[in-house]
Amino acid sequence: MKQILFISVLFISGLFAQNSNDDCMACHSDESLTTTRNGKTVSLFVESGRYISSIHGSMECVDCHSGFNGEDLPHKAGTNIHKVDCSSCHDVAAFKGSIHGTKNVECYSCHTKHSILPASNMTNGRVELCMSCHSTGSVKQFTQGGHYKAYKTGNRVNCVTCHGNNSHEIKKVAFNKFTETQLCNKCHATHKTQFSVELHSRANQAEFPKCTSCHGSHLAAVNRFSRNSQECMTCHMNPTIFHPKDNEKLVNFIKTYQTSVHAGIQANGVEAASCADCHGNHTAEGLEASKNRVKRENINETCGRCHQDALKEFNASSHGLAAKKYKDIAPVCTDCHGEHQISKVKSPEFAKMKIKEMCMNCHVKNEKVLKLTKATSSDIMHYEKSAHWKALKAGNEKAAVCSDCHTGHAMLPASDPKSSIHKSNIAATCGVSGCHVKEKNAYNVSIHWKSLKEGKIDSPACADCHGNHQIESPNRFGNQGVKNQFIAKLCSDCHASVELASRYNFSQIQADSYYESYHGLAVKGGSKLAANCASCHNYHDIRPSTDPLSSIHRSNLSKTCGKCHPNASLDNKFAKVHVTNTQEESIMLYLVKTGYIFLIFATIGIMFIHNVLDWIRKRQHKKKHKHVIAEMKKDKKYYVRMTKNERIQHFFLLTSFIGLVISGFALVYPDALWVRAIRSVLGDSAFEIRGLTHRILGVIMIIVSLYHTYYLLFTKNGKQMLRDFLPAWHDWDDVKVNFKYLTFRSDETPAFRRFSYMEKAEYWALVWGTVVMSATGLLLMFNNFFLANAPKIWFDIATLIHYYEAWLATLAIIVWHFYFVIFSPEVYPINKAFITGLMSEELMEAEHPLELERLKALEAEESGAVEGTEKSDSTNKEIEDKKDEGSSPKE
Repeated sequence: MKQILFISVLFISGLFAQNSNDDCMACHSDESLTTTRNGKTVSLFVESGRYISSIHGSMECVDCHSGFNGEDLPHKAGTNIHKVDCSSCHDVAAFKGSIHGTKNVECYSCHTKHSILPASNMTNGRVELCMSCHSTGSVKQFTQGGHYKAYKTGNRVNCVTCHGNNSHEIKKVAFNKFTETQLCNKCHATHKTQFSVELHSRANQAEFPKCTSCHGSHLAAVNRFSRNSQECMTCHMNPTIFHPKDNEKLVNFIKTYQTSVHAGIQANGVEAASCADCHGNHTAEGLEASKNRVKRENINETCGRCHQDALKEFNASSHGLAAKKYKDIAPVCTDCHGEHQISKVKSPEFAKMKIKEMCMNCHVKNEKVLKLTKATSSDIMHYEKSAHWKALKAGNEKAAVCSDCHTGHAMLPASDPKSSIHKSNIAATCGVSGCHVKEKNAYNVSIHWKSLKEGKIDSPACADCHGNHQIESPNRFGNQGVKNQFIAKLCSDCHASVELASRYNFSQIQADSYYESYHGLAVKGGSKLAANCASCHNYHDIRPSTDPLSSIHRSNLSKTCGKCHPNASLDNKFAKVHVTNTQEESIMLYLVKTGYIFLIFATIGIMFIHNVLDWIRKRQHKKKHKHVIAEMKKDKKYYVRMTKNERIQHFFLLTSFIGLVISGFALVYPDALWVRAIRSVLGDSAFEIRGLTHRILGVIMIIVSLYHTYYLLFTKNGKQMLRDFLPAWHDWDDVKVNFKYLTFRSDETPAFRRFSYMEKAEYWALVWGTVVMSATGLLLMFNNFFLANAPKIWFDIATLIHYYEAWLATLAIIVWHFYFVIFSPEVYPINKAFITGLMSEELMEAEHPLELERLKALEAEESGAVEGTEKSDSTNKEIEDKKDEGSSPKE
């Protein structure tokens, strides 16, 4: 049927003998019209509407399709009827020289066959048209690049912009470093100026990078992530490209970037910082160039392009300010963080151990830095003795290093109020999360912090007590005794300061009274249990006594003191802690102190004067009667002065008294040379041994005193001793006679009985002193009981009396007793009666003439009663008894 139609059309057309387009379309408007060419079925359909609207719409079909007779049917009988020669109308010389012309690409490949549009309606080298043939993966990337985006927004950049002057002059892609740069510079004029002076541009070697080396060809991008740093590494890690002698070292240095924090891929899929971010893109300069972005003078600003906050802090810091004046020694970013090998701040490569070494490289080893900062290397090196450093070495990564206190970028001198180590900020610095938070919170409610906020700059902050770099562990002291001493001295350095007390109008009595108290004395002596300042006031949350929350507020004193003294009751008006003996502070203590001082000076003064006069007169008497004394010594007659029982009592009294004096005054005067000697022998337990010894000896003295009381009241010899020690009227007569004798107003010497007024006075003073010392000593020994059941003022009075009575007793023994036993001319070098129990006749004559007369009379009596050669057993026994009573002589 189709053949009949085709023949009919040809027949009719032949009748009219026309070759118009209508004639052609009569057949070619049939969509099913095809032919076979080179073994392939080819459509012969032409859409007349599109052809008429094309640039060739006014032309006849035969203007292009020549070489056949239109009347000949079918047309394929002609030669190359399907070939069209555009050169008959168009100058195609340039096209034939292009890559398309040499590859026999037909015009219709780009312009189509029948729907050819005018050049004004067709983008020259339209991208989609080119990609209909050029469909490789590399070319397809063009649609993802910056050029394609510009093309889609109306910018005429397209394939021919780079590949030829127009669509017909497409050249083979054979760009080199120089031609490519010239091509790109046609559009990128700004970058042309930059790149023309850039390091890469100045290199003459063809293998050095051109535009597409970094930006790519079809996938050209205009942001900083256009090419990642691995593209730079392609060249910069190739040793053959570098010509320095040490190129391997340089390559390895560049390679460290690959493991740096900058090379890490972020959530958006790109590097944290590429090479171009630091070195620049078209402005990369040589290391010695003044505008090189990574040159030492410029590196801070380069890093600050990303790290703006850090740069702002750094520029205002001591380091930043020093960098403007001392460029040769002031640090820049890379001195601390490194260059290519920059690691995360919390990475092992940037561990705290390395931070300490990094800081010390300048602040310890650089003499210029030390001179500029006015510090010494030893000051900084104290850190290596600190608790922080020891903890860090032990593996505690929370332990502080330089940057934890001084910050990483905003380090400022301690004198700057904005500094992290300024006195007003140091608590916040030390109390940063993960460190001393509890201590900071406690300090922030203390009187010290409140005073500091009020502008009292001398009020202590952390470093004033703990030190700066040399901060040590609170457990460093070895024992609690040394720690107690340290704390007490630390607090008293301020609280005992006359200058600070005057400046801030506070009293110094707290520090003074503490060291006068048992607590202070015990601490100075090395006690491990006695309270130091912090035991009562706490360490950090130190509050004034007026604060109801204070540990030393009146309502809390019993609880505070009760930590050591269970059930202590200190809620009454006498419960002053830091009490002094002044009239203003306590009239009762003032009267006791004043009375005792007067008593001591008066008593010891009278004793001293008495004994000096006595020594002078006895020396005179001894010289005057030396012959008589010599004769009496020849007789070698002795009389019992002390029985064995009395000597034993005296021994325990003597040893306990001397021991009590030594152990007691060792508490009051712990820094005395003789006390230090004892402490050096006894070591750390010296104070505990001293206290135990003092209490044991005190108990021994009390027991001896109680036994002596029994001896006086219930034994024959004791009753006689008590009668002889009782004061009598003749003692007053002896005082008057002896006073005249001592003052050279008479040569008459007093005739003393068994005990002179000097011995009676000493004996009853001993009784008094023993009672007082025992009573006050027991109160102090059982302090917990008395603090719980009696006003504290009793305890204070007892302490004061115990102290002054000890001085009175000690001085009395030295000035009075030792004189009559050791230094008196009549007994020198010592009276041995307390050892042997005997006294010589000449000494009895000198010291106790009336007693000597009594004994001689008794001796005469006994001699008459025993005349004869035999003596009854009863008589012998009686004589022996009387000898024991001191009633007979021994030869």
